[in-house]
Amino acid sequence: MRRIWKLGIALVLGFASLPLVLPMQKAVACSCEFPENAEDAKQRAAATFTGTVKHIEEFEDDRKEKYNAVTLDVDQSWKGVMQPEMVVYTSWSSCQFGFDRGKTYLLYTHDHDGRQEITNCGRSGEVVQTNADVIKDLQDLGTGTTFAKPPDGGTEMEDEAAATSRSWLPFVLGGCALIVIVAGGWIAVRSRRK
Repeated sequence: MRRIWKLGIALVLGFASLPLVLPMQKAVACSCEFPENAEDAKQRAAATFTGTVKHIEEFEDDRKEKYNAVTLDVDQSWKGVMQPEMVVYTSWSSCQFGFDRGKTYLLYTHDHDGRQEITNCGRSGEVVQTNADVIKDLQDLGTGTTFAKPPDGGTEMEDEAAATSRSWLPFVLGGCALIVIVAGGWIAVRSRRK
């Protein structure tokens, strides 16, 4: 009976220690410099535009750094955007800019290794009435170049399938740990009765 308990404890500890032995992303602190106003932010940016998120996918560069590649339908541009669709990248770090599919953002991007990147540092943000800074920036920027929306490429189902395929892993590991614990308890109770 003690062997079964020891085996059960060893398995639980083994599952609990998986995050310690699996490769982890390195943590990098985000160093932010906030421009004072929209004009200053536009001058510093490689591109300044509003866009609605069409889809988000994972991307890994040559140095194995991971990013989200975010495709946006461009609504207006004040600098650096000449087409109705734009892809921007945000790294998986403490500086990651959070995007949600279907939402519209005012973005001040910078050029990094030939890609347009965005961080959570600066004046970029979601275009909603409750975001006073973004609304003021839009007023200060005035009217930009507008683009007609391109037809939807039908990627919604692909995005949902990708998100679903990544979300099952914690449940599988948790379920396996639960099965081991229950089986160990059942075996222990059964061996006591004999």
